[in-house]
Amino acid sequence: MSSTKNRGSITLLVGPMFSGKTTELFRQANMYMLKGKKVALVRYAKDNRYSDNLASTHDKRTMKAISAIHLSEVFDKLMECEVVVIDEGQFFDDVTSVCDELANAGKIVVVSTLNGDFQRKPFDSVVPLFPLVDKIVKLNAVCMPCGNKAIYTFRTVLNSEVEVIGGSDMYKAVCRECYFKLKEEQSKAQLEKQRSQILHSIEAVSIMSMNSPLSCVESENIDPSLNVIRQMNDR
Repeated sequence: MSSTKNRGSITLLVGPMFSGKTTELFRQANMYMLKGKKVALVRYAKDNRYSDNLASTHDKRTMKAISAIHLSEVFDKLMECEVVVIDEGQFFDDVTSVCDELANAGKIVVVSTLNGDFQRKPFDSVVPLFPLVDKIVKLNAVCMPCGNKAIYTFRTVLNSEVEVIGGSDMYKAVCRECYFKLKEEQSKAQLEKQRSQILHSIEAVSIMSMNSPLSCVESENIDPSLNVIRQMNDR
């Protein structure tokens, strides 16, 4: 009789937002439960848009889940199950080490994760997991502006933080062409906002100067702002 320990497996569900990753995660969890397996579903605790103890799809389908910020917090609970499914894997900084340890202990692990952030950059937590997985399932969404196949996630609000949790109020699934089109429109809108803010500041200073005449030195201090406006108008 072989003494080799039975190994588990890791399946990675990858795609942009709105590609059905959580829906597929639920499907696989239900499939294993129908087979009589004990299944644990883990959700990211900081994502409390829908519930503190339910994982949810964008169309509000839910499943009871274990909440955690780090997978190591609930590792003992996960070891009690035969199948572990993890939603939003990119948010767990220990996703690679924990998934590998679970699989090596004979657990079936299924993880859903974004294929990249809003800047099309990989998540540092997920990159080391790719060489360790048994299977990768690539999912696509529908491009919200044009209806073609979407492969990227575009953030519609101006925020440079990587972890900004939101839904359709903050993100769109987009194709390659629409991604760059929206980026250009967003840059122009941001530039226009900056121009408006500078004009407003100069107008406020001008009103103040009418009541309190500026010296020559003080007047020179306004010129750089005026130059910025001229440069913006030249673009």
